[in-house]
Amino acid sequence: MTEPNWTELRKQFPMLETWTYLDTARKAPLPLCVEQATRDFFRDVNENAGDEVWNPASVEKTRVVMARLLGAPSSSIAFVKNTTEGLNIASHALNLASGDNIVVTDMEHRANLWVWEHWRARGCEIRCVRNRDGRLPIEAFLEKIDEKTKVVATAWVTYRNGYRVDLKALGGICRQRGVSLVVDAVQGAGLLSDPLSELNADFISIGGHKHLLGLTGSGVLYSRPELVKNALPGITKTPEYFTADPATLERYDQHRFESGNPNFLGLLVFRRAAEFLESIGLQNIETRVRDLTDELLQMLKRRHIRTQTPSNWNERCQIVNILVDVDAKTLSAQLHQQRIAVNVRDGILRASLSFFNNEADLETLVRALP
Repeated sequence: MTEPNWTELRKQFPMLETWTYLDTARKAPLPLCVEQATRDFFRDVNENAGDEVWNPASVEKTRVVMARLLGAPSSSIAFVKNTTEGLNIASHALNLASGDNIVVTDMEHRANLWVWEHWRARGCEIRCVRNRDGRLPIEAFLEKIDEKTKVVATAWVTYRNGYRVDLKALGGICRQRGVSLVVDAVQGAGLLSDPLSELNADFISIGGHKHLLGLTGSGVLYSRPELVKNALPGITKTPEYFTADPATLERYDQHRFESGNPNFLGLLVFRRAAEFLESIGLQNIETRVRDLTDELLQMLKRRHIRTQTPSNWNERCQIVNILVDVDAKTLSAQLHQQRIAVNVRDGILRASLSFFNNEADLETLVRALP
């Protein structure tokens, strides 16, 4: 596979002309194709009364492109507002009952904790997998899973130190035991090349505003195709072919998780961004992110700056956290004044990057660290 011209691709992100941007785990900078998509949207609205962009066919085009990019059947892709909405849908779709237990981890974003918490009042037990020195090995999950476990909910890539969970192995174990696996994949999708359909997960929720280069208010919920027909909460959006005949439910796919009018603008942007990512190739993107994070870890090591991010690529993705001897929030604010964008999570400085970053970005950051 031919390596993309990373220098040219970087020019597609105007923000990078004036910022050293290492905060993609929060929000991604927007490429020029997104700006053009918004212009095209308003032009069609103004000139054609929205004939193209307010058309459900436009949404279905986006579904096909997004499914192709992420490696899943288009019938398994629903559009949601964000990761949290997708996780909420999943939490209500599995027919949980009193006496069931739900396994989460202590490295989850609060979105993947709060959506399960209300089940405690309905008689479910919430069990928490404790990390082992910043890792979540399969053995840690096995200690919490038993015959009453109904759901395991985990991030693919954790937000704090970027640890990557082995979803294929975990999902295989869950499948053998009749346990549903629900995944927050917002920190992995768009960077890792693994097809969603091969991750052994039952539901995967992805906000679109990070590595899929979309707008806030747009996201994806994948569900394993064989689950969709029987998944609750049932119909929230009426398809054109729906009638009073219950047999029509047999045809009802992932659309049951989409309610009301879709985010037409957000989904047009989503499609253009997905086509842009497709043109680069997720395998190329993953390799680029691996190489850049390798380099950043080496730079930190040479300066004797500690990190909790694993060195093994199979255990990490785009996030590198940085342990500093000063207040991380104060340092982050100082870096921001120098137009270096990073973040702080749980009191620890966090750098996160993507294919559009380069070695100069990493050098700028490391030089600015105390």
